[in-house]
Amino acid sequence: MTATRDGLGLRLTVCSDTEVTVEETGPGASCPPVLVLAGRHCVVTLRPPENQNAWNGCAAFLRRLRDHADELAALLEALLEARAERPDRADT
Repeated sequence: MTATRDGLGLRLTVCSDTEVTVEETGPGASCPPVLVLAGRHCVVTLRPPENQNAWNGCAAFLRRLRDHADELAALLEALLEARAERPDRADT
């Protein structure tokens, strides 16, 4: 993993095709920055918890997400297959 700093902030490169960046969503405190994980095949955007004390729960969620990535991928694949088999409601 390498870290670089550009005009937009800190960018972590996890591997050659996966980066983690922090992106601003607006100028004020009501527009918190988001964490963006971008890879060759997908993008995940995470909004950090507003309360500093909630970070432990957020980290636990990220570990559960990591540990169950295969099950999540299978669920998404099943949903996509079901959608492909369903007739388009606009045609009825």
